[in-house]
Amino acid sequence: MFSFKLISMDMRMATEADQHLSAYDHSTLSAINMCPTWGILTRSMQKKMPNTKRSMALEAGSTSHEGFAAIRLYQYMFHDAKTCAEKLICIEHGQRLFGRDRFSRMGSVLDETATERTNTINFAIEAIESSGFYDDITDRKRTLSNITESIISYIDAYDMTRYPLWIRDSDDAETDIGIEIPFDIVVTIKYQTTRHECNYNVINSHSKPLEEIELVARFIGKLDGLHYNKGELIVIEDKSGSRLDDAWLSQWVLSHQITGYCLAASTFTGLSCNHALVSGMRIPIGRVPAEGIRKEYVPRTPIMFEKWANWFVTTIQLEQQYINNVVEAPMYTHSCNRYFSRCSLLPFCAADTVEEKLAIIEEMDDDDWSPLND
Repeated sequence: MFSFKLISMDMRMATEADQHLSAYDHSTLSAINMCPTWGILTRSMQKKMPNTKRSMALEAGSTSHEGFAAIRLYQYMFHDAKTCAEKLICIEHGQRLFGRDRFSRMGSVLDETATERTNTINFAIEAIESSGFYDDITDRKRTLSNITESIISYIDAYDMTRYPLWIRDSDDAETDIGIEIPFDIVVTIKYQTTRHECNYNVINSHSKPLEEIELVARFIGKLDGLHYNKGELIVIEDKSGSRLDDAWLSQWVLSHQITGYCLAASTFTGLSCNHALVSGMRIPIGRVPAEGIRKEYVPRTPIMFEKWANWFVTTIQLEQQYINNVVEAPMYTHSCNRYFSRCSLLPFCAADTVEEKLAIIEEMDDDDWSPLND
């Protein structure tokens, strides 16, 4: 058994010279912890079973984020931006987020005679309807109409002035702004482990300290929103789901995803970031729309950053141990049925021989995905 002692953690933005380093996003690390076989095969090796059905939860979430980004952009265009230079920033980032043609269509639905609520709704719905999402006959909850109904309730609960958007340089039309920020960060963690050697036939045990170890890897991902909360930087992470009860909210109190995003925000901006807010939207919104929007303030403390470093290091170690021999990776069978659906890798894991497993891998499709590619 090993214990982990953090010595130091340094983070900086990655450069072209760092692209040889292995890159990890939160989804990959989380998948490996859910089940090493699942995570390494689908995320690290980027494979999927042939004829895998659509992941409607992921697609609906991605489409919802098109709406969230549109709302933030509307906020900046009509509340935060004051000068001509800041207005130009709106155009630059509107085209970055949605492309020239889509952004032009989104702008065309705005009407000077309409209320702000109507304009915001039309702006966001145009982004959603032009996203490419389409209904699946097997899923009656995650439909385009349900997503748009939910986004209307999200807008009704959205305060355009409470959390101004972060911006790096208001005089530069190509500056960074706090909407859908992709990040690529080099993480250098120095740590020490102690091996605890136990003899189960005797009472005594002892520990052997090991030398200092250094891990260097890239941490990649995308921040939904970077804002100011009374002058301090805050990460606002948007989530969609079919349930938004107290149990759903409580998962974010200690979530490594939120902790990692605070670290990324601090590295990206050069400002301290210990504050975060999770904003949930239910799909479908439900009979009482106000109950379908939940917000949870989830601040971060130094010990949470230390725990994130431990999680980051140990998960990468687990991946590296089996990345070249995934058939030997542990199977966490509690994960064979997730979200009331059978794991698509069940035929692989249930194969009787190593040769059969290797043959299945050969028949699997490539699934090249990265948060930096979106």
